[in-house]
Formats: sequence, C-alpha cells, structure tokens
Amino acid sequence: MILVMEQRHVKLSGDVEGSFVIEEALADGRFVVAPEWPSKETSADAILERAGAKRLSPEEFDKHFGDLPTDGEG
Repeated sequence: MILVMEQRHVKLSGDVEGSFVIEEALADGRFVVAPEWPSKETSADAILERAGAKRLSPEEFDKHFGDLPTDGEG
C-alpha cells in the first residue's frame, strides 16, 4: 500500500521570499520548510532575475564562449 500525503504550502516574504512546502512540523511549533519544486520561483527566469542577470542570445553565447569542445556525439 502506498500512502500519498499532500504537503502543506506556505508563502514567505521578507529576507526570504517564495513558495515553500512544510517538510516537518516540530513539537515546539517550528516548521522545517523546503522550496516548492517545481514552482515559478525555482524557474531559470526567476533565478536569473533575482541575480540581476539575463539569458544570452545565441549570438552573445557564441561571442562569449566560441566553439566549445564536444564529445563527437552531435
């Protein structure tokens, strides 16, 4: 028998922001949380935005990295 429990979700704001799931509720009232995966906050675009970065265009990638070595598989 497989028991599937739906996890409870919380949204944090402040120094740490985003959607999280409660991994464990401790006896003293504290929660152990983990980032909700996948979520909008864990997307590559959101991570780049938080870092103040942007995706490279194909032209920018080629200019920066040039011809990278390959293993000959494609």
